[in-house]
Amino acid sequence: MSGYTGSSATGGTAGGDGQTTQVGLNRRLSPQDQQVLCDAMCKCNRMGVATADGKIRKQSCVAQRLNAANAVSTATTGSPTKYRPEVAYDMRPAPPDPPVPIMSSTSPLEPHSFIGAWIQKYWPGGNDAYQDVKGQGYIRRPDVVIVNDPSQPPVQSNIATVVEMKYPPDTLSRGQQADYIRIAGGSKKFVTMTPADCGCGDDETSEQPSTATQSQSAKDIFGDNLSSGSGNGLPPMLPPVPPVPAFP
Repeated sequence: MSGYTGSSATGGTAGGDGQTTQVGLNRRLSPQDQQVLCDAMCKCNRMGVATADGKIRKQSCVAQRLNAANAVSTATTGSPTKYRPEVAYDMRPAPPDPPVPIMSSTSPLEPHSFIGAWIQKYWPGGNDAYQDVKGQGYIRRPDVVIVNDPSQPPVQSNIATVVEMKYPPDTLSRGQQADYIRIAGGSKKFVTMTPADCGCGDDETSEQPSTATQSQSAKDIFGDNLSSGSGNGLPPMLPPVPPVPAFP
């Protein structure tokens, strides 16, 4: 993220907690996209999500919020929203062929729930062979993919923008940036975001111990406005989150 310099002030304020004035986001994101993503980024900047190993993963908090909205949208409209968090992509196809999203075999609009099982089934040699190339960028998982048509999978032809959300001290590597641009189909369809871009309140950015985070209520996770009819479409219930393997 530190190497990205293509942002410009856009103004505007996201709904929710009054803390998310977008001050440095690229104009590649629409005002609605800025509002939804900044609202999630700032709320998750305050707390994050405790994982089994005791770490707080703020990106997982963002994914939970967007997945919750997708669950409500799927139940009411038959398809998720246009915001698809943490879709893994198979980077093996040689250019000009685009990377392929790894989706559920039973629901092509949903990301595969367990990449380890997908690797075991579809990777030559299974998980044992994959361990030899793990970390070399053969599978990438951007934070959020915004699609043009929510009723279709997040293939390259349906991608509006690939968004990588970086919480300090996490930074974007050159390899990640190149691969995310390749997933998007061009540099003009790739954007990075930080809490500073959204104007998240500095007084609420300190990380909490994982034990305290685990005791947070749904209201703390989703903010004050829990109605599924809100502008952000975020429902009051937190859906279960599948295991998330770490891909660079």
